[in-house]
Amino acid sequence: MTAKEAIRLRGTDAEERGLPGMSDEQILDEMTANSAYVGRPFVETEKGVRYCRPQEVVREIL
Repeated sequence: MTAKEAIRLRGTDAEERGLPGMSDEQILDEMTANSAYVGRPFVETEKGVRYCRPQEVVREIL
C-alpha cells in the first residue's frame, strides 16, 4: 500500500491541503504531523498487518 492509498479524505482538509498530489514522503510527513490524515483501521494479527477498508477485508487476516 502506498501513502496515497492510506490518506483519509473524509472529514479532513487533506484534499484542500493538496495531500493527494504530494509525494509519498511528503504525505507521510503530513500524516506524522496530523494523524487525522491516516486512513483507518489498520489491523495486525499473526498473519500480518492489513488496511481493513472495507471492513470485510479483516476476515482475510483473522
